[in-house]
Amino acid sequence: MNIPAFSVNRKITVLMLTLIVCLFGIISFLRVGVDMMPELEYPFASVLTTYEGVASEDIENLITKTIEEAVSTVKKVKTVRSISREGVSVVMVEFEWGTLLDFAAQDVRDKISWLADMLPEDADTPTVMKFNMSDFPILFYGITGMDDTIKLRKYLKDNVKTRIERLDGVASCWISGGLEREINVFVDRDKLHAYNLSLSQVIETLRRENLNISAGHVTRGYVEYLVRTLGEYKSIAPISNTIVGISNDTPVYIKDIATVRDTHKEIRNYSRTNKKDSLVMMVLKQSGANTVQVIDRVKNAIQEMRAEIPEGIKFHAVIDYSRIIKKVVKRTNFNAIEGAILAVMVILLFLGNWRPTLIISLAIPLSVVTTFMGIYALDYTFNIMTLGGLALGIGMLVDNAVVVIENTFRHLDELGENRNEAAKAGATEVGMAITASTLTTMAVFLPMVLTSGIAGKLSRPLAVTVCLALLASLFVSITIVPMIASSILKGRKRDETGQTSTRSRFEPIRNIYRGCLLWALRHRKTVLGATLFLFAGSLGMVTLLGTEFMPKQDIPILSMMAKMPVGTNLEETNRVINHIEDIVLDQPETLYVTPFIGLSEMTKMDVAWGMGAADVNEAEIMVKLVDMEDRIRSSDEITDEIRGRLPKVQDAEFNFIDIGEMMMGGGVESPIEVKVFGKDLSVLKEITTSIAERCRDIPGFRDIEVSLKAVKPEIQIRVDREKAARLGLTVGTIGRTVKEAFLGIVASEYRIGGDEYDLRVRFQDLDRDSVSDIRNINISSPLGPQIPLYQVAEIGYGKGPVEITRENQERKVTVKGNTIGRDMGSIVTDIKERVAKINIPEGYFVKFGGRYEDMQEAFSS
Repeated sequence: MNIPAFSVNRKITVLMLTLIVCLFGIISFLRVGVDMMPELEYPFASVLTTYEGVASEDIENLITKTIEEAVSTVKKVKTVRSISREGVSVVMVEFEWGTLLDFAAQDVRDKISWLADMLPEDADTPTVMKFNMSDFPILFYGITGMDDTIKLRKYLKDNVKTRIERLDGVASCWISGGLEREINVFVDRDKLHAYNLSLSQVIETLRRENLNISAGHVTRGYVEYLVRTLGEYKSIAPISNTIVGISNDTPVYIKDIATVRDTHKEIRNYSRTNKKDSLVMMVLKQSGANTVQVIDRVKNAIQEMRAEIPEGIKFHAVIDYSRIIKKVVKRTNFNAIEGAILAVMVILLFLGNWRPTLIISLAIPLSVVTTFMGIYALDYTFNIMTLGGLALGIGMLVDNAVVVIENTFRHLDELGENRNEAAKAGATEVGMAITASTLTTMAVFLPMVLTSGIAGKLSRPLAVTVCLALLASLFVSITIVPMIASSILKGRKRDETGQTSTRSRFEPIRNIYRGCLLWALRHRKTVLGATLFLFAGSLGMVTLLGTEFMPKQDIPILSMMAKMPVGTNLEETNRVINHIEDIVLDQPETLYVTPFIGLSEMTKMDVAWGMGAADVNEAEIMVKLVDMEDRIRSSDEITDEIRGRLPKVQDAEFNFIDIGEMMMGGGVESPIEVKVFGKDLSVLKEITTSIAERCRDIPGFRDIEVSLKAVKPEIQIRVDREKAARLGLTVGTIGRTVKEAFLGIVASEYRIGGDEYDLRVRFQDLDRDSVSDIRNINISSPLGPQIPLYQVAEIGYGKGPVEITRENQERKVTVKGNTIGRDMGSIVTDIKERVAKINIPEGYFVKFGGRYEDMQEAFSS
């Protein structure tokens, strides 16, 4: 007994199996997560090392090169890129696609652990991070309120952060921006010198005094006691009363040479929301969690806390991915349902009978529900790819059912068989044919499953979903369709001679087709020639089509990077960004604007992936627009309007980032990057500047930027080694003393109420405000006296590079830009023509990268 015969003969059994499949399909549907895109784990790991106050060239030589050499030996490494900036080293390791990133990242950590003795002692420990799209924030609040962001930060940390992190599906909650509490010991230089003390003595004293030390156990009777020496500071007063030395048999207290203040860290960044000082709260979800459900839980939790939260605190949802996901999913679902309805209407039109139409209509939802089981089993989510695969497969789902029903009708009408026999014979005869047809269609999608790179990661869920839907439709066609057909189908009425009494409404169309077919058979050469001509013409037209890595999306979020001329201070950058905020808020479509000015803890994480503000002359601006249906202009039109009104600042750069392409899997690279490799930064700068100037008038190529900025102004201290040696001093001793005086050193941690705050020692503001203050820093000599810096060093002005980028251990400078109104492939073709006319010196070469490189890789695979 074959499958169709079993289905017809065992109707109750097949019905129960159908109900079981539907039950499991519905359960799977309820458990599958919802997301914008498939979960992408890019084969990237990043090593972030901070070394506060150190110039980019020193960062490159002391840290970056060492780490590059170590990580290059890890298995399956494809590319090693690095960025050396003031105080920050970032080494990005790209692995071959398919590498298990957890193991690869651990290999990188193992290599880094060997470098402990090779890196500077006072540099922070390198941090290894994996690049995972699920690690990016899904909800982004700008929070305003209270008269002090220190108080606001503490309130959020104590009352909001912990409750949100307890929610199901939430991985972590970050709070960034605003002022951060810090205990500062501001030392008076003259008083310090008068008591013949040094900053190092103050720092070491505080480290030794602010301690709790355990000393074992003492047993007395049946009780065991822990022995502890308690010395940690519990308030500010004991810090001021700490003895730092003895002068003329009199104790010298911290309060005699310094002022201790409970204040905040040095202001190196600003963050605002709609022109008000704000903190930023970002929510990250656990891997595999339903993005929409997690965001809904967070919103509900904040709503429940509203009664407890002080009235002045307001939460502004600057980025809310659930709204975007819901709209995309809703639109895709609507397209799928619309396609199913149109398919049913066409079938009804041609068959002219509600009974077969009903059977085929039931085959669509049954096939879709069965597909849900496969999606859940493969741990996929409902996203634009899997839902797109379902929408694409809707039309194919009815093909097998139509063939089975048509053949069943033939047996029922033309051969006069009863319903059961017609259903069995109709499905059995075409069973092998529809199986072969289904497998052939699946074979078209299988190469997409095997594609490597990011294109494969994106297209695989779509191809697998289509294949699952086709297999489900095959199963439904040879089991459920024959079973239902044997129950409700009826043949047309026949007269006494056995002929049907009705004439097909499509008989005229059939006659026309018969005539065309006969003509084609008599004129074979003409038909074949016309076919070949059309095929050749279609191949020729392919070359006229543009090429893009991902389609453009109208996302209600804008992102802009503003880079003021190198050396611009924080206050001037803040003034210009203030003006840009006014321009953005002047757009009627703007809901919120949140700038991040300067380098903060949050932007350090962005820097680890080559984006975000990296210095006080840079800022990242996030803009939330109203939804697309509530505005007339597209996001590109709004971007152009803002771009046209930006202030004209010499050497400043304002570049917009395509958030839509990033969300669609485009990563953090620019659309087009022209990389120039070589050793000499000045030659690289000359070549890339020439490329940028030649390409500025290329249509569609916008926001052109050269990665190597103008040199940064520096105050340089050049030590006279001979003089220093005669006085018992070294360059290291002198450099550390200058660092202690100006940047300050975190001597210890001030712990209170379960929280920890830095205890920093440095000169008071009055003593670290000018070059003269640098000259008069006193260096403690092991020979006894304190030596003013100007006696052993020359202090002057100079310049140094802002950022040094490298790839595969070679220096590079990049020309990067965005595309608008034109396809990427055509723009790159124009760029290549102009670059070919530039004379590239020997030892230097050009390579094209960015998302264009991803596109080329996708097309070639």
